[in-house]
Amino acid sequence: MRRIGRVVALGAVALGAVAVLAGCGASEEPATSPSPSSTASSTPSPTAPPLSLVAIGDSIPFNSKDDCPNCTAFVYQYGDALAKATGRGVRPNNLSDHTGLTLPRLLDNLDSLSKDLAAADAIIVGIAHNSIELGTDTPCGSAFDPATGALKDWTKVDQACATRSAAASRPGYDALFTKVAAQRVGKPTILIALNKYNDWVGSSTLGLTADQAKRTVLIHDAWSAMICDSAKAHEFSCADIYHAFNGPTGDKPSGDLLADDYTHPSQKGNDEIAKVLVDLGFAPLA
Repeated sequence: MRRIGRVVALGAVALGAVAVLAGCGASEEPATSPSPSSTASSTPSPTAPPLSLVAIGDSIPFNSKDDCPNCTAFVYQYGDALAKATGRGVRPNNLSDHTGLTLPRLLDNLDSLSKDLAAADAIIVGIAHNSIELGTDTPCGSAFDPATGALKDWTKVDQACATRSAAASRPGYDALFTKVAAQRVGKPTILIALNKYNDWVGSSTLGLTADQAKRTVLIHDAWSAMICDSAKAHEFSCADIYHAFNGPTGDKPSGDLLADDYTHPSQKGNDEIAKVLVDLGFAPLA
């Protein structure tokens, strides 16, 4: 599915304004349009073509209007900040989808995105929410309770399981980042990968005990570190949204950073992710 945003003018949103993958549905709909930008004090050079910002992944960067009504996605906020930093227009091209996309499926479909990735000056990859061990049918050997969506046997979720499951998925992330980076070899490109925040801790639907909540942290610690390690090994920057949402020890509930479904980012959550992205800087484009 292709979702192309409007060209962002230089200084469309000030950097200060930017500061201010369980549970994804199987539907697709048009993107929530970015909110109108403020009038730029200057305009990009007419001789410089717009930069292309491409996002791929699951429903976290997708920003469905059903998940977060009237929200401006972090992808578009980052595009505004990139325009300001580079003095050039930016054309956001959000190719993420809302179909419960997992890492294996993204790898299978990556060839269909190659043309867009090859033309991208900045690429954001967000594919963790439906791929983490807790989003599979039998995490750590435990089945899900269909009535609550929680695990039936949390005692199976331990440090050994967390380490093992993250290591098992590392080759898939290595393959993804290798293939994406290969589309831009020798060209100045911003490459960013997102890890996963913990939307289990604090969920009123799941009603985890204190011990169960700690076990979700074991999984998220291992997976988010693995994703960042893989990304950095392939010259991506890692946007650590896990600790931005859940604190330095990973056990803080995401709270109002999540929308009403307690899965997808709220507007405040989108703002926070945009801030994490902007804080990475804009090298090598600016």
